[in-house]
Amino acid sequence: MPYTKSKDASKIYYKTFGDESLYPIILIHPIGGNIDIWEHEIQFILKKGFRVIAYEIRGHNRSSIGDKRDFTLYDLSEDLHMLVEELKIKKCTLVGHSIGGAIASLYAKQHLHNVDAIIFINSASKRIPNGNLEKHYTTRKIAVSEGMAALAEWNRENNKDAKKTFEDQKTWNYFKEIFTKTSVEGFVAATKALYSMPNGEEDVTLAFKDSKIRLFGIVANDDSVFLNLMQDMNKDIPNVEIKIIEGCDHWMIVENPEAVDEALGEFLDTIKVLV
Repeated sequence: MPYTKSKDASKIYYKTFGDESLYPIILIHPIGGNIDIWEHEIQFILKKGFRVIAYEIRGHNRSSIGDKRDFTLYDLSEDLHMLVEELKIKKCTLVGHSIGGAIASLYAKQHLHNVDAIIFINSASKRIPNGNLEKHYTTRKIAVSEGMAALAEWNRENNKDAKKTFEDQKTWNYFKEIFTKTSVEGFVAATKALYSMPNGEEDVTLAFKDSKIRLFGIVANDDSVFLNLMQDMNKDIPNVEIKIIEGCDHWMIVENPEAVDEALGEFLDTIKVLV
């Protein structure tokens, strides 16, 4: 099975799709996700004529957590760097959902020459405010004491930024199957890692002001946290291109993949012209 090994012994699982000669798009999933959550997007991007690389962050599904139990976003960025190096990728576009966008941002800041564009999906290069991270005190407690299946049920009943998605039973079953493959340790560490996103004078967004990296955003109108953060990004970098998906929330890639693909396609067409 394809794994790359990090410096602290975590094994990062990845898959590649399409011809190796094609321009690569790297997919970085959200907390509680894995490669399977990109099912629709992978097929869509392949039809657009790109190569796709998707991997699973530490402690998620087939990727181990390694020796460092309290990892940071910098560790996750370094994992991405190791993968890019192993696959000998010189130029790429990164697509990150939620924490995936944070990982993409940190990696791009450190390796500006490797990245042509970042596509954020319900994500941002801005740090999530502490007040919005406080819910994870509860989610971590449930994960540790009751397990990931119980946490999935809690999310269905209590997560106002995702409740609409889970009203459909088929969508809920699909989400739950993916979500429960995350280890408790991986979930706990990943939610804590969100606090390590730089802020203030160290704001990652500032690194892109004078760079040639193109920034795109796809955000659900009901995901208030990332809608606000993406608008803040746009204040710092006015040429950030943003598509707002109506009637969706944080997990719109499982709720309405067709709408996500449509927005993604517009940005990929732009990138194809650039590269």
